[in-house]
Amino acid sequence: LDGTDLSQYCDKKARLAPQDILEIVAQIAGALEYAHLNGVVHRDIKPANIMLGKTGQVKVADFGVARVMSSSRTETGVVLGTPSYMSPEQVAGKKVDGRSDLFSLGVVLYELLSGEKPFVADSLAALMYNISNAKYPDLKDVCPGLPQGFYPIVDKLLSKALSRRYKSADLLQRDLFDLLETLEGR
Repeated sequence: LDGTDLSQYCDKKARLAPQDILEIVAQIAGALEYAHLNGVVHRDIKPANIMLGKTGQVKVADFGVARVMSSSRTETGVVLGTPSYMSPEQVAGKKVDGRSDLFSLGVVLYELLSGEKPFVADSLAALMYNISNAKYPDLKDVCPGLPQGFYPIVDKLLSKALSRRYKSADLLQRDLFDLLETLEGR
């Protein structure tokens, strides 16, 4: 692929403009919607697996741990995915669906906006506890100057409860496009 992954834009000194982040995350949501409609859960959404082409086109890469939704339960004792980006249900070894990818995308969005991961800890066990139980630092405190529309989107994506998250990547993409239109004054 001709481009670079998103990890370089997760540094506080190299963050993208909010409008660019919206466009990128909307494209990722579109790719996830396609995968989910075809019964595939990625299970390892993270900046290093999202490629930004030189023309601005986004590609979601590395479906190496992806699973068909009908058999997406994690094997006992096996951790699949990158811990910092795992959803609470992945941490617990429960069956995952597209909403798990959306949680992971929420972590990526938080990191792109703030330059920080929402869940950190000194050990893997503590990290997994934080993902499952702790509240992340409020994005309003970490990035107070963002357009207001970002905060409820991030909060919904990072909800611990599946029922409070976006039901589909398409619904997320619609909210992202609405916010983008608002920012562009359309």
